[in-house]
Amino acid sequence: MKSIIPLAHSILEESLREGDIVVDATLGNGHDSLFLSKIVRKEGAVYGFDIQEEAILQSKKLFQQEDAQNIYTFNIGHENAADLLKQKEVESIDGVIFNLGYLPGGDHTVTTLSRTTIIAFNDLFELLKPNKYIVFVVYPGHEQGNHESDSLVSHLSKIPAKDADIAKYQMVNRSEAAPYVIAVFKK
Repeated sequence: MKSIIPLAHSILEESLREGDIVVDATLGNGHDSLFLSKIVRKEGAVYGFDIQEEAILQSKKLFQQEDAQNIYTFNIGHENAADLLKQKEVESIDGVIFNLGYLPGGDHTVTTLSRTTIIAFNDLFELLKPNKYIVFVVYPGHEQGNHESDSLVSHLSKIPAKDADIAKYQMVNRSEAAPYVIAVFKK
Protein backbone atom coordinates (compact mmCIF):
# COMPACT_ATOMS: atom_id res chain seq x y z
CA MET A 1 0.00 0.00 0.00
CA LYS A 2 1.30 3.43 -0.88
CA SER A 3 1.71 6.19 1.66
CA ILE A 4 -0.12 9.48 1.15
CA ILE A 5 2.26 11.45 -1.13
CA PRO A 6 3.10 8.51 -3.44
CA LEU A 7 -0.63 7.76 -3.65
CA ALA A 8 -1.39 11.36 -4.66
CA HIS A 9 1.38 11.23 -7.25
CA SER A 10 0.21 7.91 -8.71
CA ILE A 11 -3.34 9.22 -9.14
CA LEU A 12 -2.06 12.22 -11.10
CA GLU A 13 0.43 10.15 -13.07
CA GLU A 14 -2.41 7.94 -14.31
CA SER A 15 -3.69 10.67 -16.65
CA LEU A 16 -0.56 12.73 -17.41
CA ARG A 17 1.57 12.53 -20.52
CA GLU A 18 4.67 14.11 -21.96
CA GLY A 19 3.88 17.66 -23.10
CA ASP A 20 1.06 18.27 -20.59
CA ILE A 21 0.61 21.49 -18.65
CA VAL A 22 0.18 21.01 -14.90
CA VAL A 23 -0.14 23.12 -11.76
CA ASP A 24 1.44 22.74 -8.35
CA ALA A 25 -0.91 25.02 -6.42
CA THR A 26 1.20 24.86 -3.25
CA LEU A 27 4.86 24.75 -4.28
CA GLY A 28 6.33 24.19 -0.81
CA ASN A 29 9.83 22.71 -1.12
CA GLY A 30 9.27 21.81 -4.79
CA HIS A 31 9.08 18.02 -4.60
CA ASP A 32 5.63 17.75 -6.20
CA SER A 33 6.68 20.09 -9.02
CA LEU A 34 9.82 18.07 -9.63
CA PHE A 35 7.78 14.87 -9.79
CA LEU A 36 5.38 16.46 -12.30
CA SER A 37 8.28 17.90 -14.32
CA LYS A 38 9.69 14.43 -14.91
CA ILE A 39 6.35 13.23 -16.29
CA VAL A 40 5.55 16.14 -18.61
CA ARG A 41 9.24 16.47 -19.62
CA LYS A 42 10.72 19.42 -21.49
CA GLU A 43 7.77 19.51 -23.90
CA GLY A 44 5.42 20.23 -21.01
CA ALA A 45 5.28 22.83 -18.27
CA VAL A 46 4.75 22.94 -14.52
CA TYR A 47 3.40 26.14 -12.98
CA GLY A 48 4.10 26.37 -9.23
CA PHE A 49 2.54 28.87 -6.83
CA ASP A 50 3.40 29.77 -3.24
CA ILE A 51 2.87 32.83 -1.05
CA GLN A 52 6.19 32.35 0.76
CA GLU A 53 9.35 33.63 -0.90
CA GLU A 54 11.28 31.07 1.17
CA ALA A 55 9.40 28.28 -0.63
CA ILE A 56 10.21 29.75 -4.03
CA LEU A 57 13.92 30.06 -3.20
CA GLN A 58 14.19 26.53 -1.76
CA SER A 59 12.34 25.07 -4.72
CA LYS A 60 14.51 26.85 -7.28
CA LYS A 61 17.63 25.36 -5.65
CA LEU A 62 16.12 21.88 -5.99
CA PHE A 63 15.15 22.52 -9.61
CA GLN A 64 18.66 23.73 -10.48
CA GLN A 65 20.23 20.65 -8.85
CA GLU A 66 17.91 18.41 -10.87
CA ASP A 67 18.21 20.48 -14.08
CA ALA A 68 14.42 20.87 -14.22
CA GLN A 69 13.96 23.64 -16.77
CA ASN A 70 10.22 23.31 -17.38
CA ILE A 71 9.07 24.57 -13.96
CA TYR A 72 7.86 28.16 -13.64
CA THR A 73 7.38 29.54 -10.13
CA PHE A 74 5.25 32.44 -8.95
CA ASN A 75 5.30 34.10 -5.54
CA ILE A 76 1.52 34.54 -5.37
CA GLY A 77 -1.35 32.70 -3.70
CA HIS A 78 -2.99 29.82 -5.50
CA GLU A 79 -6.27 31.75 -5.58
CA ASN A 80 -4.60 33.82 -8.33
CA ALA A 81 -3.25 30.85 -10.31
CA ALA A 82 -5.99 30.65 -12.95
CA ASP A 83 -5.80 34.38 -13.68
CA LEU A 84 -2.03 34.18 -14.11
CA LEU A 85 -2.33 31.15 -16.38
CA LYS A 86 -4.83 33.00 -18.55
CA GLN A 87 -2.41 35.95 -18.75
CA LYS A 88 0.22 33.46 -19.97
CA GLU A 89 -2.32 32.34 -22.60
CA VAL A 90 -2.73 28.90 -21.02
CA GLU A 91 -6.24 27.91 -22.08
CA SER A 92 -6.42 24.52 -20.38
CA ILE A 93 -4.49 22.35 -17.95
CA ASP A 94 -3.95 18.62 -17.52
CA GLY A 95 -3.63 18.24 -13.75
CA VAL A 96 -3.28 20.00 -10.41
CA ILE A 97 -1.85 19.07 -7.04
CA PHE A 98 -2.55 20.86 -3.76
CA ASN A 99 -0.34 19.83 -0.83
CA LEU A 100 -2.14 21.76 1.90
CA GLY A 101 -0.98 22.96 5.29
CA TYR A 102 2.29 24.73 6.02
CA LEU A 103 5.76 24.74 4.52
CA PRO A 104 7.72 21.79 5.93
CA GLY A 105 10.57 23.25 7.96
CA GLY A 106 9.02 26.72 7.68
CA ASP A 107 6.78 28.96 9.74
CA HIS A 108 3.85 26.82 10.92
CA THR A 109 1.68 29.89 11.46
CA VAL A 110 1.58 30.47 7.69
CA THR A 111 -0.84 27.91 6.30
CA THR A 112 -3.14 27.39 3.38
CA LEU A 113 -6.66 28.67 4.04
CA SER A 114 -9.95 27.08 3.11
CA ARG A 115 -11.23 30.28 1.48
CA THR A 116 -8.30 30.61 -0.93
CA THR A 117 -8.05 26.86 -1.52
CA ILE A 118 -11.70 26.68 -2.58
CA ILE A 119 -11.33 29.73 -4.86
CA ALA A 120 -8.24 28.16 -6.44
CA PHE A 121 -9.97 24.81 -6.88
CA ASN A 122 -13.06 26.34 -8.52
CA ASP A 123 -11.00 28.42 -10.96
CA LEU A 124 -8.53 25.64 -11.82
CA PHE A 125 -11.34 23.10 -12.22
CA GLU A 126 -12.75 25.34 -14.96
CA LEU A 127 -9.39 25.18 -16.80
CA LEU A 128 -8.94 21.44 -16.25
CA LYS A 129 -9.49 19.23 -19.28
CA PRO A 130 -12.02 16.39 -18.99
CA ASN A 131 -10.67 13.02 -17.83
CA LYS A 132 -7.97 14.71 -15.74
CA TYR A 133 -7.40 15.06 -12.00
CA ILE A 134 -7.06 17.62 -9.27
CA VAL A 135 -5.49 15.97 -6.23
CA PHE A 136 -5.36 17.31 -2.68
CA VAL A 137 -3.09 16.14 0.12
CA VAL A 138 -4.95 17.29 3.23
CA TYR A 139 -3.45 17.68 6.72
CA PRO A 140 -6.18 18.00 9.37
CA GLY A 141 -3.67 17.58 12.24
CA HIS A 142 -3.53 21.27 13.17
CA GLU A 143 -6.30 23.78 13.90
CA GLN A 144 -6.29 25.55 10.53
CA GLY A 145 -5.80 22.24 8.71
CA ASN A 146 -8.81 20.73 10.44
CA HIS A 147 -10.97 23.70 9.46
CA GLU A 148 -9.66 23.57 5.89
CA SER A 149 -10.32 19.83 5.71
CA ASP A 150 -13.93 20.23 6.84
CA SER A 151 -14.59 23.18 4.51
CA LEU A 152 -13.02 21.47 1.51
CA VAL A 153 -14.92 18.21 1.97
CA SER A 154 -18.16 20.14 2.43
CA HIS A 155 -17.53 22.16 -0.74
CA LEU A 156 -16.53 19.18 -2.86
CA SER A 157 -19.49 17.09 -1.69
CA LYS A 158 -21.81 19.58 -3.39
CA ILE A 159 -20.32 19.09 -6.86
CA PRO A 160 -22.77 17.13 -9.02
CA ALA A 161 -21.71 13.58 -9.93
CA LYS A 162 -22.33 14.43 -13.59
CA ASP A 163 -19.39 16.90 -13.39
CA ALA A 164 -16.84 14.93 -11.38
CA ASP A 165 -16.07 11.78 -9.46
CA ILE A 166 -14.54 12.66 -6.09
CA ALA A 167 -12.88 10.16 -3.77
CA LYS A 168 -11.34 10.48 -0.33
CA TYR A 169 -8.48 8.10 0.49
CA GLN A 170 -7.92 7.86 4.23
CA MET A 171 -6.28 5.25 6.44
CA VAL A 172 -8.98 3.84 8.70
CA ASN A 173 -6.54 2.61 11.34
CA ARG A 174 -5.01 6.06 11.96
CA SER A 175 -6.25 9.03 13.90
CA GLU A 176 -8.69 11.39 12.22
CA ALA A 177 -5.87 13.96 12.31
CA ALA A 178 -3.77 11.85 9.90
CA PRO A 179 -3.22 13.20 6.38
CA TYR A 180 -5.35 11.93 3.53
CA VAL A 181 -5.86 12.36 -0.22
CA ILE A 182 -8.83 13.68 -2.15
CA ALA A 183 -8.92 13.01 -5.90
CA VAL A 184 -11.26 14.95 -8.17
CA PHE A 185 -11.72 13.41 -11.63
CA LYS A 186 -13.34 15.83 -14.08
CA LYS A 187 -15.87 14.26 -16.41
